[in-house]
Amino acid sequence: MSADSGALPLRTVDPADAEAVAAWSRVPQVAFMRPAPEDAGRAALESVERMAGHRLSGVVDAGRWVATYRSFDSELTLPGTGPVSVNAVSTVTVLPTHRRRGLLRRLIGEDLRRARESGHALAVLIAAEAPIYGRFGFGAATASAGLVLDAGAVRFRADAPGGSGRLELVEPALAWRELSAVHDAARRARPGGLLREDVWWRQWTRPGARGALGPQAHVVLHRDGDGRADGYAAYEVSEEWAGRVSRCSARVLDLQALSPGAYRDLWGFVTSLDWVRTVHAADRPVDEVLPLLLEDPRAVQRGAVDDFLWVRPLDAAGALAARRYLGCGSLVLRVLDEDGPAAATVRLHVDAQRCGQDGWTCAEVTATSQEPDVVLGAAELGALLLGGVSAVALAAAGRVAGSPAAVQQLQSLLATPRAPWCPTWF
Repeated sequence: MSADSGALPLRTVDPADAEAVAAWSRVPQVAFMRPAPEDAGRAALESVERMAGHRLSGVVDAGRWVATYRSFDSELTLPGTGPVSVNAVSTVTVLPTHRRRGLLRRLIGEDLRRARESGHALAVLIAAEAPIYGRFGFGAATASAGLVLDAGAVRFRADAPGGSGRLELVEPALAWRELSAVHDAARRARPGGLLREDVWWRQWTRPGARGALGPQAHVVLHRDGDGRADGYAAYEVSEEWAGRVSRCSARVLDLQALSPGAYRDLWGFVTSLDWVRTVHAADRPVDEVLPLLLEDPRAVQRGAVDDFLWVRPLDAAGALAARRYLGCGSLVLRVLDEDGPAAATVRLHVDAQRCGQDGWTCAEVTATSQEPDVVLGAAELGALLLGGVSAVALAAAGRVAGSPAAVQQLQSLLATPRAPWCPTWF
């Protein structure tokens, strides 16, 4: 075992080589404390299918993988516009025997340089450990909430929309294309939405695949008056009794809706399942509408709120120009990114005369030598870009510098009507 991390070369893996992928995958199994797959051959083939076209790299010491890193091209929905291409980062692991040797810094530095050179303005990841990724310029940009519903207390207000469509229990493996179409429309309508490729859906709906719906899961599809799928809910039920009194609960695994009616009908379905007294849902938006539809909003209790998607700007001007804005005005921003690609001083100008019919405005973002109105780090810009984090709050925490008026203007420019939300693990 070498004590010099610089002497350990970075290596790549052919994602089509099942044997090489299996050897590489043993590191995340250990690092994330996962059991070895019962069917190693099938697991390797599923990994090859899932990671086709991805970039796999890592570090080998004495003939064994000791660190792994994976990235791939994906799409992220930004405020006021459609999805943009991003560099998605995953499977970042270092064995306990090789930590604190700079291996992660080398792997992530090499990948972010490559992503910037290939034209990406943003990178994204889901952080297993929060303290790590702020050091590499990532900021927590979306949050997710857990919900606990008292099914017996869920009664919809008389003015709540719904009732115009129909519900249909479907076989997930046969209906994945319709589920995919619903999710694709939903993720394009809200900041933070991520692409789920066909392979994601095939494995999620395939019995026994890693990360798939379990054997107890069910999927209900909502169709509008014309028969088009406009929502779905995946759920499972746990059976528990106290004598002959039900203590059964349901867990919502995923719920997407394209209309208020589909949204209400799907929640009405999962809260009216026979025997179910409590419904749990994880990774829901922090501004969930459901309580506003109920006669008793306390029937929905919000649990833990956790960070989810982390965003890292690779090109400050490109990232700011890629999204759109509801306010107007001009600010000079200095983005600090030591040894990183996002360091820049730019003028963000949002002119009301360029406002579209939907109320969103494109910005002009240009490099400038002017003194900045606001100074912030790359991680802070990443946290702010989707509109879910307050610039005023970051300034109060000492993480954004500027006059109160400038910080407030930045907050007004970046704010979005709906909280960004990403329910997609990768």
